[in-house]
Amino acid sequence: MRIGNRQFSPKLWAVALYLAVLSCMLMLGQWQLERAALKVSFQDAVLTARDAAAVPIGQLSDLDSAAAMYQRASIEGRYDSQRQFLWDNRTHASVAGFEVITPVLSNDGYWVLINRGWVEPGATRAQLPEVGLPENVLLEELFIEGLLSQPSKGFASGDAIETSGDWPRILQFFDYELLSNVLGGPVLPVVVQVQSVDVNGTDSKVYTQRPEWLQANWQPAASGPAKHYSYAFQWFAMAFALTIIFLVVNTRNLSKATTDT
Repeated sequence: MRIGNRQFSPKLWAVALYLAVLSCMLMLGQWQLERAALKVSFQDAVLTARDAAAVPIGQLSDLDSAAAMYQRASIEGRYDSQRQFLWDNRTHASVAGFEVITPVLSNDGYWVLINRGWVEPGATRAQLPEVGLPENVLLEELFIEGLLSQPSKGFASGDAIETSGDWPRILQFFDYELLSNVLGGPVLPVVVQVQSVDVNGTDSKVYTQRPEWLQANWQPAASGPAKHYSYAFQWFAMAFALTIIFLVVNTRNLSKATTDT
């Protein structure tokens, strides 16, 4: 293709390579935009859930959908103070610790998992933190509100939890069927987050004030959409730069070529 005194004549293999790399860059940029939109939808869902009235958890027919939208729910029942779980590898302020998952036996006869918050690890792996409940809360019937969630397995491997041994027990990920076997009764396939941390990582929301809550640490999304917008811009900028380089490298100045000969 000739434009004025310039000739654009790339090799076929160069065109194929350019289009392949350009397509990858554009797809990665689009993927980052989709990830940003997902984070925005997470934030919107939490804001909506925070302002909505709590629904008794027993009245929710589709817990998967409720957890996906971070439905605000209420639970009535009593703690099982003797059997608690330490959700492993939960980081707060760059320190890896545990989030304390305490079962509540609801008035309807099923178990509900409550995330009480984050604690520091012990001095060694064998020395687990003290997570006992205050005596006064064990004597009363509870009314708790929180946001429903279904934490992903992430990169955890192996067994979700030891099925025997002393309490509390370390929990790697949420296998609700196994938890039902351990607790000896049906466990609802959700975790109730009684506190949530805003995207800024500092402000937190408490849905029911209780003395047994620990350090708020849970976020619906670990980061906001800004990071993904930044990555998308980088991929699109590289695609633009690649196009400019491709055009320059494959364009000849015909008048200069004639002079040289």
